[in-house]
Amino acid sequence: MSHKILLPIDLDQEALLDSVFAVATEHARTHDSLFILLSVVPQVSLGYFPSIEARYMRKVVAEAKRRLGRIGDQRLGTEFGWSAHVLVGRPGRAIVEVADEHAVDLIVMASHSPRRLDVLLGSVADWVVRHAHHSVLIVRQPSLPALASVGPGDADHSAAG
Repeated sequence: MSHKILLPIDLDQEALLDSVFAVATEHARTHDSLFILLSVVPQVSLGYFPSIEARYMRKVVAEAKRRLGRIGDQRLGTEFGWSAHVLVGRPGRAIVEVADEHAVDLIVMASHSPRRLDVLLGSVADWVVRHAHHSVLIVRQPSLPALASVGPGDADHSAAG
């Protein structure tokens, strides 16, 4: 039986893919693994223009499917089994629902650009960790510019004064 790994992918943050795929494929090599690539497109509301909204969302979803397929081909190719899925909705909720639907063994996802209130995890990663019924592996990025900057009121206490 295959070990299922869910890889939620933010298509607006492709720079994060190297570290996530490195960790996920290393893990997959120790198991007979199947990858489920997932991208979640946020719902856009154009109010009084539902036909324009529907056409726009179809185009956005089609482009996301194309990009996700390209990522799967480039990063997993034929070395691993994989499938690609694009959903419309709230990212955290969609990730947890897909994990449940596919009975995944592991969710591997990036945490990036944390805000001051989400210092430990990004908001989507935090939501997934709190709500998932499956193991979650968060891949931190080598450098976190949001944490490296010092804002007003922050003090550097590293030097003896």
